[in-house]
Amino acid sequence: MRKSVLDLFAGEKGVSALPVILIVSGIIIEVFIAVVAVSNLFSNSTASAQLSVEALEAAESGAEDAIIRVLRLGECSPGAVGCYPLTYTLTIGNREACVNIVDAVLGDGSITVISRGAAFTRVRAIQVELAISAITRKLEVQSFAEVEVPDTFEECS
Repeated sequence: MRKSVLDLFAGEKGVSALPVILIVSGIIIEVFIAVVAVSNLFSNSTASAQLSVEALEAAESGAEDAIIRVLRLGECSPGAVGCYPLTYTLTIGNREACVNIVDAVLGDGSITVISRGAAFTRVRAIQVELAISAITRKLEVQSFAEVEVPDTFEECS
């Protein structure tokens, strides 16, 4: 006499529990993987935004430092040692700003400062346009704005 598969397990209790447990476990694992993936994406975007802010703060600090250096240099003849063009690195905490100070046009009293802040893979730049009165030596900040890093940016060593 032949027995069917159903007849083999007819007297067994809990046979249907195994597929139910496997299905429920699979659903729980899928939900867990989805939660981990979403939290990972969220933390990456938050970290990226934080790095971008840190790079901008480093660039702003570099630009402000450059304004102070221009004030301290006072009368500075182009090409003199320690004068413009001047490129230097400023360390702010664990971030760095590479600062370029250049005369826009020699002799007209205008100076351009470009400060590039970097935080890991994020780079932001600030450009400052300064005007110095030839008579009073008064320094005026004409613009202080975020810009794209120009192609002519001289890298710090």
